[in-house]
Amino acid sequence: MFLWYIKWPWMHAVPGRLRNPLLVLLRLTAICLLAGAAAGYFSQMLVHFKLIPDPGPTVLDPNAVSKFQFFMGAVLIAPILEELIFRAQLKRFSGMLLFISFICGALLSAILKTYWAFLVSPVIFGILFMVYRFTIAGSVTRKFVFWKRVYPWHFHLTAICFALLHLANFQKGLDLLPFGLLYTLPQLAIGLVLGFTRIFYGLRYSIALHALYNLFFVTALFIQQ
Repeated sequence: MFLWYIKWPWMHAVPGRLRNPLLVLLRLTAICLLAGAAAGYFSQMLVHFKLIPDPGPTVLDPNAVSKFQFFMGAVLIAPILEELIFRAQLKRFSGMLLFISFICGALLSAILKTYWAFLVSPVIFGILFMVYRFTIAGSVTRKFVFWKRVYPWHFHLTAICFALLHLANFQKGLDLLPFGLLYTLPQLAIGLVLGFTRIFYGLRYSIALHALYNLFFVTALFIQQ
């Protein structure tokens, strides 16, 4: 179902109460781990065979803060914030407009290296909303057809943006572009699984899955130390 879905995503009604939510989460976690490991291995092979430059060191240093702070940031705060930004809007047209506006502001801020560039986001949202209000919103049929055509692209755009966000894990950051997505293939794979989870099971399940995935790697990182 997952592989079929990501080929051409569609809107899906969230089911009612699941009979065994823990089993569902465990299965989704297994898919996340397998997808992330496969994508990570492929990315490492690209670097190993010098098909793309070495990305250099990461900035993820659990010794920079206390273990408790690192754990809370990775397992609690990051999953909640990232799911609210990247996945919550997948079922709301107005949320999609907000997300696109936010991403434009974030991209401009990264390029100009100033947070003032985020001021462009409300302007972009206003323009997009006015276009939507006077061209699509007046007709249920037009809205449905437009959403059906745009949604698959938006679903994948969300996963790509989620992956590129994690270029911040590297010291070189945006300097890794235009190969940036090849360094964050694990996050791209995970973003697709989380998007699938959000659509089929709801936002709370995507948050829980994200937290479980991060918990696995945080635990592994602590064991290695």
